[in-house]
Parts: sequence; C-alpha cells; structure tokens
Amino acid sequence: MKTIYFAGGCFWGTEHYMGQFDGVVETAVGYANGHVAQPSYQQVYTDQTGHVECVRVTYDESVVALRALCRMFFRSIDPLLLNCQGEDVGTRYRTGIYWTDDEDRAEVEQVWQEVQDRHDAPLAVEKQPLQCFYPAEDYHQDYLYKNPEGYCHLSLATLKMARDYGLICRELRACAREDKRDILPRFFKTGKGEYGEGDMFLGVVVPDARKVAKAHKDVSLDVVEAMLESQWHECRLCALLILVERFKSHPDEVTEFYLSHTGGINNWDLVDLSAPYILGSYLVGKPDMRGRLLYGLAVSANMWEQRIAVVSTLMLIRHGQFDDTMKLAEMFLQTRHDLMRKAVGWMLREVGKRDEPRLVAFLEDYKSVMPRTMLRYAIEKFPPHQRAYFMKISKS
Repeated sequence: MKTIYFAGGCFWGTEHYMGQFDGVVETAVGYANGHVAQPSYQQVYTDQTGHVECVRVTYDESVVALRALCRMFFRSIDPLLLNCQGEDVGTRYRTGIYWTDDEDRAEVEQVWQEVQDRHDAPLAVEKQPLQCFYPAEDYHQDYLYKNPEGYCHLSLATLKMARDYGLICRELRACAREDKRDILPRFFKTGKGEYGEGDMFLGVVVPDARKVAKAHKDVSLDVVEAMLESQWHECRLCALLILVERFKSHPDEVTEFYLSHTGGINNWDLVDLSAPYILGSYLVGKPDMRGRLLYGLAVSANMWEQRIAVVSTLMLIRHGQFDDTMKLAEMFLQTRHDLMRKAVGWMLREVGKRDEPRLVAFLEDYKSVMPRTMLRYAIEKFPPHQRAYFMKISKS
C-alpha cells in the first residue's frame, strides 16, 4: 500500500470523490503543511495557521497507478484558481499534491506538466513533499457518506463521473482471468523496445469487456475520456467499445471525440475493434471528408494513427468503395512497421474478396517493391499456384 495527499478545496468533497476509485482502500481528511501543531478546524478556518484542507489517500499500487489518481484528481479541480475552489475561498482551500516518498515525485510532476501543457496560464496547484499532516476531527471524516445531502463544492456530474468510472473499473477487474493476465502481455508485445512497451493487462477477454461496455454505454464522455487514460489496456478497450455503441445514436459527436483522443488507442486490437466501426462507418457516405480525416491520419508520425487510417477503410470496402484502400496501400508500400504491413495486406485481401481483378492488377504493378509480409497477407486467399507466382518475384 502507498499513500498520497490531495488538496482540492473543501476536503469533504475531495475525499468523497477520491474514494470512488478502484484501488483506493482508505481515505482520511486533515490539515497539511502548516506551522501550528495539532490545529483545530476553528484555527485552520482563520487562514492563520498555513494549513491546507487535505485528503490522505491510501491505495493499492497493483490496482491503480499514482499517475491515474493524479489525473483523476485534476478532473475535480480548476487548476488555475489560487486559494479558491467552487464557493470556498481562502489559503486553506489552495490546491496541491503532496508526497511522502520521493520516488513519487516524478509521476506527480509528469501529470502536473501534462495539465500545464493544456493551459497558457500557470497552474496554481502545489506539488511538493508533505511537511506535516494532522487528521481532522471525527465529524469531518467520511462526511458525505454520513451526510449525503451535506455541502459539497463538487458538481453532481463530477461525482457521478467518479462513481461511474470506479464502478466500470471494478467490474472489469472482476472479469479478470489469471491465465490471461500472464499471456496477454506477451501476445501484445509489451517488452522493452516492443510495440506495446509498458502496456498493462488485467486479463479480461474481449467478450467480457464488451459486456461491460454495453452495460455502461450511456456514461458521460468524461468517463470515457478518463478510461482512455487508464494504465489498463482493457479499460481503454472498454472505453472504445462504449464509443462503438454510442456511435449508433451519436455519430458526429463520437467521431469527433474519437479523433481527438487517439493517444489512448495504442495497440492493434484497440485500433481494429474501433476504427472501422467509428471512423470507417462515419466516412461511408462522406467522400468529401476522407481527404482531411483519412489522409491526415495516414501522414501522421504516429504508427497507431496510420493504422487507424488504413483499417478504417474496412467499412468502405464492405460498402464496395475500394479507391481509398488502394491509395493508402500505395502510400504505405515503403513502411517499415510490420504492423502497418500486415494492416495494408489485410485490407488488400478484403478488396480481393470482392474484386479479385482489381487486387491482381495492383499486385502486378507493385509486386516487386511490396514488402513480403504485406504481400503474404494480401494473397492469403489465393490458390497455391497463384500465391507461389507472386511470392517468387516479390521484394525480399
């Protein structure tokens, strides 16, 4: 177990909010980083003791990472306000993150900088070691659990977001299988220098993740956004499956959201289970938008965005629209990424199922320069003699 300290305005609301998250095992409110020992609430209220209302969060680091808690904390505050949150004003309501283990500094500062990079004005959120912490009086502890109608500076929407996010995470963890937890990191290449380096897995299979997604398809996009920032692969997958469900009724909103959150779509299954059913479906009847959306992703330096562009055309192919697949295939003939070679070959194969002469003509034009992996995927459904013909003269 580890501890971290958050100051986010009135500690009643911050404690209730942080206590919703999976992996948080205990919270306590108190007064931190002041110059008076064992202060009372009445003393702190004067703003003369230097203390800040603060929440001590004890968490299981095998379940939730510190950076995840910090990101969720930032969702509950206005980080630009100095000595003020909601209707509460005073130095005791300043915001901050305080650590007792110096090893936590880097993660706190990383998340702090992520937030700073999204703002022009400087953040008002302190980030420093904890100097002291004095637990508050008993009546302050778990205040909103004891008094559900009591004062809270956080909005009902913010608290609901926290509850929904915590519930989904717990449901996913309940679906985890130990055998899959061991297998999936190897399958998705999470080792040093591999394409999925650093990704973490609970051990949840796709059908179970899909069940959770369907049960929570109406959660707010704030919840989905938080899920896409999760350390857990299956949480990000579940978020994307929620978007696939939501796309059916809100295509414009979901597509815009999807394209602005590609940072969390960082493995091939996350791309393949979402891109065709969101971006691809969106573009079926919108040929005028493909240049900006598909090809904008295709020229990205991010390999996962490139794969989104290519795999999205699966839905176009299913509607008999092959031109963009062929153009993208030509663009990626020189790609050095094995996963892109496989994606292009897969899409070419899908074209060939519906229009074999067009695929054959493409292969005849480019067989000598096409990477062998791409070619193998493209001709997988050809008869043996035809596969042998193309492989014999393909690029090594």
